[in-house]
Amino acid sequence: MAPSPAPGLAVVTGASAGIGAALARRLSRAGRAVLAVARREERLVALAAEAREAGGAPIHPLAADVTGEDAAARIAARAAELGGAAWLVNNAGFGYYGAFAQQDRARLAMLVRLNCEALVFLTHALLPQVRASGEGVVLNVASAAAFQPTPFMSVYGASKAFVLSFSEGLAEELRGSGVFVGAYCPGPVETEFGEVAGAGERFESVPAVLSADAAAREALAQIARREVVFVPKALYRLVTTAGRFFPRGLVRRLSARAHWPREGT
Repeated sequence: MAPSPAPGLAVVTGASAGIGAALARRLSRAGRAVLAVARREERLVALAAEAREAGGAPIHPLAADVTGEDAAARIAARAAELGGAAWLVNNAGFGYYGAFAQQDRARLAMLVRLNCEALVFLTHALLPQVRASGEGVVLNVASAAAFQPTPFMSVYGASKAFVLSFSEGLAEELRGSGVFVGAYCPGPVETEFGEVAGAGERFESVPAVLSADAAAREALAQIARREVVFVPKALYRLVTTAGRFFPRGLVRRLSARAHWPREGT
C-alpha cells in the first residue's frame, strides 16, 4: 500500500549519497515528496527510480552544484514548480583533513562556500516558501565538531561552528512563526566523508559510528521533537558537553590528539 501523502515538498541537498540519500529514502517512504539536489545526476536518477519501485512518494532529481552563482534561485524555482518547499535539509558539505599550512587554498575556499555560504543563500531563497507552507522545517546538518576546535580539520570544524551558530540564531528569529529550525550535529557516520576529506579510514574505526540510515532516522526524530540542537549518540553528547567544563587549552590539546595524523593519512 502506498503511504499517505505528507503535505509539502522536502528539498534535500547532498542527496546523492550518505545521510542525504538516506533522508530522501525515508521521507519518500513516509509519503513526502522530495526534491533531491546534488551534482551526480546518475545517482539522483537511480534514487528516483528506487522510490518509484518501492511505491513511495516521488523523488524529483535536480542535478546542481549548490555553490553555483544561480543555484539558490534555480533550486527555489524548481521547488515552486513542484508546489513549494515545506522542508529544507541543508546536508551538502565536505571536510578537508590535514595540516592547514599544507592545504590547497582553492579547496579551502570551496569548503567555506559549500558548508557556509551556499547553506545561507539557499535558506534565504527558500525561506518564503517554507514559511508559507504552514509547517515549515529547516534542518542544517552541522557536526559534533562544531562544539570545539578540530586541529587538522580546522576549517571544517570552524565551518560547522558557523552552521550551529547560524541555526540557533535563525531558530530564535523564527520562534513562534510556525517554522522549526534545527542543527543536527552527528559524530562519525559511515559515508564517503573520510575518503573525500583525505582522511582515509580513520573515522571508520572510532567508536559510536552511525550508519547513514541511522543518522537519517535520528535527524527525523529531532525534527519530530522540535529539538533545536541535537547530537546523536551518548558518547558524542558527553564529548560536546564536557568542553563547557574544561579549560579551552585542554580541550584544544585533546582534540589535536584525537585528530593527529597517522601514518598514511
